[in-house]
Amino acid sequence: MRTSVIFIPLFVAACSVQQAREPAAKADLTSSVPYKKLDLTYKKPALVGTEVRVEAVELPAGKTIDLQWGTVAGGWVVEDYYHFKGKKYTETTTTLGKFIVDSNGRLDARFVIPEDYGGVHEVTALVDGRPVAQNGIEVSQSFEMSPASGPIGTPIELRVKGLGWRTMESTWVVNWDNHSVGFVSAAGSRGSAVARFRAAGPVGDHPVKIYSGYQAQSYLNYEQAPNAYLPRPEFTFRTSAGRSVAPAAYIEPYAPQPVPKTEVQIANAGLALSPTQGPVGTRALLRGEGFGGVRALQLVWQTFAGSRVSGNGFEPRESVIGEVKIASNGHFEFPVTIPDDLGGLHGLALRDGEKTVALAHFVIETSIVGMTPASGPVGTPVTIHLKGVGWTEYDNIYVATYDNAYMGYACGFNSHGDVIINFTAAGAPGEHLIDLFPGIYQGPSTEPQLLYRQPQLTYAEDHPGNKIPALHFKFDVK
Repeated sequence: MRTSVIFIPLFVAACSVQQAREPAAKADLTSSVPYKKLDLTYKKPALVGTEVRVEAVELPAGKTIDLQWGTVAGGWVVEDYYHFKGKKYTETTTTLGKFIVDSNGRLDARFVIPEDYGGVHEVTALVDGRPVAQNGIEVSQSFEMSPASGPIGTPIELRVKGLGWRTMESTWVVNWDNHSVGFVSAAGSRGSAVARFRAAGPVGDHPVKIYSGYQAQSYLNYEQAPNAYLPRPEFTFRTSAGRSVAPAAYIEPYAPQPVPKTEVQIANAGLALSPTQGPVGTRALLRGEGFGGVRALQLVWQTFAGSRVSGNGFEPRESVIGEVKIASNGHFEFPVTIPDDLGGLHGLALRDGEKTVALAHFVIETSIVGMTPASGPVGTPVTIHLKGVGWTEYDNIYVATYDNAYMGYACGFNSHGDVIINFTAAGAPGEHLIDLFPGIYQGPSTEPQLLYRQPQLTYAEDHPGNKIPALHFKFDVK
């Protein structure tokens, strides 16, 4: 297995990128005998799930062939919980199966292209751990959109497979009525993900074009690009008459958030917090046992404060939110109301003087306070109010679309997670959609930043770090 690390060069522009389409067979570096060629037969384009026939001759008769698939492992990189470092991949291989060479030295085998990143993959035949034959196959991207019709607000899913890990194969852009909705990626989900957006008005047909795009920008003259061979599918969604059944404002269900293991410094003591995630104001219960010999402990809420914009940076902050009385048997139950604070991970520390004796964690979810008003004529001032917006470099931002057209973004760090968005109602009479998608606030300073602060439509599978949901609203223009 190869273990070289590959850093993605995100600074190369689309108009100058070139990639090898068909890799040549490599010479065996451990032998003077060159590799044999594997003949690969398959229906083109080669998609995830396509059956491939593998043939080779003049191989060691009766030997077992280990057929290996060259690929990469990796994806988005997050360090110290809050630093987003872009993408990193390491070359590796997986097995496609073991096959027997017949008595005439002929290999005739089949395998199915695994669910994996698109682009060129080496297919190598090994005998007793040594490569004897090789070829390559380029896996293309596939896109399926459903449904194809429905009223305003209908959830639409664009299922993608085979998105690449290399720069020019890793990002696609969804355009609705020639407006950018957001980008599609599968950097950390092995090339497969689901892009989610909603049907907008007016009633009638709406073209949905999927463009490849460096840094999430639609590359319009792709026919003249060095990667013109990539697919750029087009669909049509028919928005039908009728009103959506979704409420005026709602948030998608939250995925379970990762929480560090509870730490206890007292021998044979235990600590549990339930629940460990929820919106601000959640009523949680902190339970402990084995704290004998201690009369009371301070409960300290841990957070961060600061700003990335001011240049003053940010730092951890603590505040005492209660005093926990310990029963004579060493047990306690203490109700905790989660403070109005930033979204994401927070510590709940139990202190005996200056000493931390136990530490639990809670994840604040973003929540909707409301949108006011929900209807009115064109030009009506509208306000969306959120709580618990995050602070890390990957969830300090929500990116807004209006009727599937990019509108702007909002951040929550400087305001401690309390976010107020003001805009003006526009459009013809009827329902209009406002969707807030997770994005990425910023990437490494050595990279262009165009990819970031864009709606990430594949947020559910491929958002780096926390998997935070989208928020949805609708305004009725009278």
